[in-house]
Amino acid sequence: MSKIFFFRHAQASLGADNYDVLSKKGELQALELGKYLVKKKYFFDKIYVGSLQRQQHTYEIVSEVFKKNKLVIPNPIILKGLNEHQATEAMKIEMPKMIVSDPLIKKLWKEIELNPEKKKVNLMLGFKYFLNLWAKDKIFVNGVIPWKDFRNNVKKGLTIILKNTKSNQKTGVFTSGGTISSITAESLNINDELKIADLNFSIRNTSFTTFLYSKETFNLLSFNELPHLEKDMITFV
Repeated sequence: MSKIFFFRHAQASLGADNYDVLSKKGELQALELGKYLVKKKYFFDKIYVGSLQRQQHTYEIVSEVFKKNKLVIPNPIILKGLNEHQATEAMKIEMPKMIVSDPLIKKLWKEIELNPEKKKVNLMLGFKYFLNLWAKDKIFVNGVIPWKDFRNNVKKGLTIILKNTKSNQKTGVFTSGGTISSITAESLNINDELKIADLNFSIRNTSFTTFLYSKETFNLLSFNELPHLEKDMITFV
């Protein structure tokens, strides 16, 4: 029986021009993850990483901790099927129109204008609302991968990982919350796209979700573990 550990990337830069960059807190989270994995003697036969900057940077920080402790960690195999859905990109494009035409988005943005302290909360509320529309295929944006294609890409990525996993191997995967939600749904046979999308909001930065795998089974062992972070370091975006 093999184990596959799916690590969510550290905190990215919500609200910044480039969300894909880790925040300072995110860099510290990744460092703590690396320290924990070394302390608890986690060793990996293979590592897969998505092609997004925040995913790769999280792995790089973890790998540096291994190297400083003179421990081997495999060079990553880059797999685009581990990339996050593109609802964030779609929302940036659609938001100017929705601020005018959608009552809820209009209300949230008005509240931000009146009280800038509400920016983070209202951005998350707006994103959750948008993601639900996105997952129901009610919004399409030219040049942006739709939700159903994201889900298919994740399935293909998972198939590649499983096909290349040998007996009793330990595999580490650095990816994103939506990807982990999608893979968890595959394991549990969840077909409700809104439930899968909503699961995304429960997965904490640098948490790990673990699966047991043999040629016959792919079973969830643990979900969203975060033993390496104190309360003030825990984030969800």
